[in-house]
Amino acid sequence: RSSVSGVVATVFGATGFVGRYVVNNLGRVGSQVIVPYRGDEHEYRHLKPLGDLGPILFYNYHLWDYEAVKKYVKYSNVVINLVAQEDNTRHYTLNDVNVNGARIIARAAKEMGVGKLIHVSALNASTDSPSEFFKTKALGEQAVLDEFPEATILRPSLIFGAEDRTLNRIAHWKKHFNLTAPLLDGGNSTKQLVYVSDVAKAIVNAIGAPAGTYELVGPKTSTLKELVTYVSDLLRLPDRSVYFPSQLAMIIGRLAEISPLDPILTREEVWRYIISDKVTAGAPGLAELGVEATAYRKVALSYLRRYRRHAVHDEILQE
Repeated sequence: RSSVSGVVATVFGATGFVGRYVVNNLGRVGSQVIVPYRGDEHEYRHLKPLGDLGPILFYNYHLWDYEAVKKYVKYSNVVINLVAQEDNTRHYTLNDVNVNGARIIARAAKEMGVGKLIHVSALNASTDSPSEFFKTKALGEQAVLDEFPEATILRPSLIFGAEDRTLNRIAHWKKHFNLTAPLLDGGNSTKQLVYVSDVAKAIVNAIGAPAGTYELVGPKTSTLKELVTYVSDLLRLPDRSVYFPSQLAMIIGRLAEISPLDPILTREEVWRYIISDKVTAGAPGLAELGVEATAYRKVALSYLRRYRRHAVHDEILQE
């Protein structure tokens, strides 16, 4: 059994991509974790083995139910907000979740006397951004600080890992769509992909770190074209990427959004791909939270290997 860390953490959004890694990091040091969730058992059952038997507790809730939110943070000394909406849907808008939802959690944490609030935002968050996602993430930060001035804000870049929708999407496109990958505006936008395990460690380490705004980025800056070329080489496929204007992608995204089917592309996704990462000069980051950044080239093969053709083998290791 794990030792007891003394941390009692409520993790909102724990059933998502980053959430499972955060719960795992908390569980392995003996923290008690409260996981509010929506849906049924299938939404959270993968989190059950991530800690000792008993300390990870699951409760059904709704983000607009302020009394329920207060109830599930009442006995916690740490609240972590991973809840995020990437696109407008039929049920929730970006403003509903990224701004109003963030405010509800921050207000409840403050009212219940929680000692530490960690709010996960996004790199490039700005009220002047043409992207509604980045704009609402910035407004969400303001809402959190209005309610809980001592909150810690974390701004990760695009996150990569086994369940990501960045490198996996490129690999899927390369394998299944005639080996061709579209490069939005030529693929000149720059990204500093950050590893999901590094982000999770940073979130947990932020519990004992000074409050402030931290920007979490990887060690390497790459253009979108370089990412596509890297994935092509990894899959042993020719790089047949083609220039694709973002204006046309926006039209396709709009048509996909009004389709009754799940959209293959949205306008917000286009914005996230064509806006280059901008790191604030002098802003603290992974290093200040005791985490060494991991390059995507070190781990991507472990989960992109499955996209290789059956006739492609790994390199022969020399004795």
